[in-house]
Amino acid sequence: MFGYYPRVAVIGFMLAASALHAQTRDQKPLVFEVASVKPNTSGDPRSGTHSLPGGRVTITNLGLRDIIRRAYGANDLEVVGGPDWIDGDRWDIVAEAAPGTAADAPWEPMLKALLQDRFKLQTHVEQRERPIFNLVFARTDKRLGVDIHENGCADDLSDCGRITANTNGIKSGIITGVGRTMADLGVSLSPYAERRVFDATRLERRYDFEIRWSEDVSIFTSIQEQLGLRLESSKAPVDVVVIDHVEKPTPD
Repeated sequence: MFGYYPRVAVIGFMLAASALHAQTRDQKPLVFEVASVKPNTSGDPRSGTHSLPGGRVTITNLGLRDIIRRAYGANDLEVVGGPDWIDGDRWDIVAEAAPGTAADAPWEPMLKALLQDRFKLQTHVEQRERPIFNLVFARTDKRLGVDIHENGCADDLSDCGRITANTNGIKSGIITGVGRTMADLGVSLSPYAERRVFDATRLERRYDFEIRWSEDVSIFTSIQEQLGLRLESSKAPVDVVVIDHVEKPTPD
């Protein structure tokens, strides 16, 4: 039997699944006009992704598994299979779409096409039962903690809607959110909880929050003490991306 799987999470999962499978269809995606792919051997622990309107993307010091997640538009997506180097090797990618590309053009399909071209990446999406976490209240009175507050942002999020993270992997870090939903909070927690996190609070408003954890205080303890929430173990069928084939690219 699957554990409790909240309706909001089910709807979000169905939408995500639809998007994932849609990307696997034989459609001609937008492509980057120019792109540079180089190995990063700096040893610097810092990494990140920066995108600008019109299809301009800079990826710095990321492993290929993380880059694939970004190409599928989900930081918490599980990507399975592949050789050891997709986690060990780091890559820098600088890419631009053709001039005149619409400001709101999605860059993820272009990144996916780039990976298929340069890394000879072949994948398929399948559904597997996986351990997950449900985000639930830590207190019986459903009172939230001192580091999370309702935010009156407008739905267009013109002045908010941000999540920033400065972390050392799962060991320590800070995650700050402005005007985000509980579902957003779950997505931001997933990489550090090492499972996908789905909202089961049924709270529909937007919130500002900050979570700090360290080697002495785990992220699980911090979520409970600072946010008044906790992660409850469960299982659910989720989409995963399976790597069928991949090759190291020729740097340029």
